[in-house]
Amino acid sequence: MRIWWPPGLFIFFWLCSQPLAHAQTTDMVVLTDADEPLAVISTDGALSIYVDSTRQQPLSVVQHQAFAPVGRMVPNVGYTGATAHPNPIWLRFRLQNATHQAVRLYARINFWCFDSTQFFIVDPANDSLLIASPVFGWRTPVDNRIVADRNFTFPVTIAAGADRFAYLRVFKRRGTQVIPLTLWREAGYWANMPREYLFWGGILLSLAFVALMSLFFFITTGDSIYWSYMFCVLCLIGFFFINDGFMNQFAFEAQFWLPRQNIYFLFPLLLFYSQLVFIRTFLPLKKTSARWLHRLSTVGLLAGLACALMLTAELVVTYPPALEVLFMRAFVILYWLPMPLIGAFVVVSIGQRYYVAAGWLYLIAVSPFYLLNFGQVLANFGLIPTYSSFVDFRCYAVTALFEVLALTFGLAYRYKLTRDSNDKLLSAQREQERTNYASEVQSLALKNTMLREKERIARDLHDNVGAQLALMITSLLHISRQAEQVPVAGNKLEVEESDNRMPRLADELRTVVGYAREAIRTLRETIWAINQESFTIDEFEERLNQYVNRYVHQLNGLNVDVQIVGDAGQPLSSVQVLNFFRIVQEALSNVVKHAHATQAEVRLVTRSDGAFHLTIHDNGRGLNEAMNETDERHYGIHNMKRRADELGGQFRIYVHDGTVVDVVRKGDSSA
Repeated sequence: MRIWWPPGLFIFFWLCSQPLAHAQTTDMVVLTDADEPLAVISTDGALSIYVDSTRQQPLSVVQHQAFAPVGRMVPNVGYTGATAHPNPIWLRFRLQNATHQAVRLYARINFWCFDSTQFFIVDPANDSLLIASPVFGWRTPVDNRIVADRNFTFPVTIAAGADRFAYLRVFKRRGTQVIPLTLWREAGYWANMPREYLFWGGILLSLAFVALMSLFFFITTGDSIYWSYMFCVLCLIGFFFINDGFMNQFAFEAQFWLPRQNIYFLFPLLLFYSQLVFIRTFLPLKKTSARWLHRLSTVGLLAGLACALMLTAELVVTYPPALEVLFMRAFVILYWLPMPLIGAFVVVSIGQRYYVAAGWLYLIAVSPFYLLNFGQVLANFGLIPTYSSFVDFRCYAVTALFEVLALTFGLAYRYKLTRDSNDKLLSAQREQERTNYASEVQSLALKNTMLREKERIARDLHDNVGAQLALMITSLLHISRQAEQVPVAGNKLEVEESDNRMPRLADELRTVVGYAREAIRTLRETIWAINQESFTIDEFEERLNQYVNRYVHQLNGLNVDVQIVGDAGQPLSSVQVLNFFRIVQEALSNVVKHAHATQAEVRLVTRSDGAFHLTIHDNGRGLNEAMNETDERHYGIHNMKRRADELGGQFRIYVHDGTVVDVVRKGDSSA
């Protein structure tokens, strides 16, 4: 930012020095056959200006007054705020037809709001008045003018070889006293009109389209920035519609909705303050350390409202002259107040790094338009020359369209970011919902697994510990009844009977103790199997060997060889371990009780794809095919088959050099 001020200062002094470079050298416009018939005839250096301070001098007097050269700039006598003291302005230029035929010209003032205009042609040879046009101004309907033009156009015919003076008298009660005069040949004037309307039609339709898109963005997003931008663009449309005379031509009665020319001041006022409304949302500083600027802009908006009231209050009241002068001076100051406030928003946003990209975008977008407006202000106060670009509304239209397009692309990009952000939030929300759903499904599956596990544990406890406890209770009840029947020691016979029964009862009690130990062992094994979520092959093999050595080999004398084949670190679930363990336990129990075997082999082969093969093979007398349905072996086989089903395997028991219990499960990829 600091590197801008040296070239900016140089440009400012260069602009201020331009009158010296454009001093008037001639006061004549020469028409030649070489002139381009469709081009504007240059009046640079030919215009002279005179301000009638008496406000009533006729042409015959003005002809002999001293006119000041204008140079190559646009005639501008500054700003008039006191409506009681406006002065008529006279322009003069000399026309010389150097061709051999009469030339019809059109002198046009490219502005619409003069109170009165009149055009004169004088023969300098004898100061005789040749042409005096009717007097008409902005209150004259377009169709009642000499040429039906929204601006003021005066046709004149210059005879071949003739030398004439043209005088133009304009009067404007207040505002800037600028007279943008252009001179056309007849063919050029009529060729320019459709191009001009086509240009403005394209500009206004483009702006209207942007306003419509802003309305669409506002409806779809609800973001107030699009509403403020739409308001800003609509004010820009009104600014051009009024200031380039289209209201004067196409909505003549609407310009009288406000007194005098107040409608001309209202829309530029709305334009600047709508820009202030927009930048408050485009570069919001309300929640930053620069919130003071946001509050100051609120005061500025109230000042703009006061200006609007000044213009509209004349509908019901008439200001005294002194009060009107005071109001007009205040209006001039407040009229331009949004410009420094907008500049402060940009500087603070970029300097404090709140919205750097947005700040630069806005600065680049609005700089051409605001530089034209600022240059016009400086020119109106005589600080710099009045260049034609300052009063040519086509330049304003191009810069305004550039501003609108740049900001529109910026807002469209903002809309895309907002939409992408919303899409991401929606995707994240959907992903969260999917995750929640998956979690709920997993939770339900876990609950279902837990229910099945509880059911399995309950069944295991019921089938083993419960059955053993029930047997203990039955045995104890039987012993208690036998104890009640033992006679009290009296005669010798009863003593002998008591002595015979007591050893038998002691044996039965020892049996009950064995049942209790068996129940405790079974309960411990169950708790061990369910106490952790998974086991390795090595852990299961170690536990199985402990059981075999302690309860099968030592107590029953059966020699059991345990072989576990598989990855030592391969995990087994608690369900698998408990079912494997119970199948081996039940099979070995049957071997001890019924097979009269001396040797047994337990072999388990597991694979990583979930396949396994469990066999328990003894060298006993083999399975009795004729065993009764009530045989406990039949009940044990049923339990082993049920556990094989829980493991997903196929259960077989058959005779081959003894009895073989076989449980096989094929892997997921197995045929």
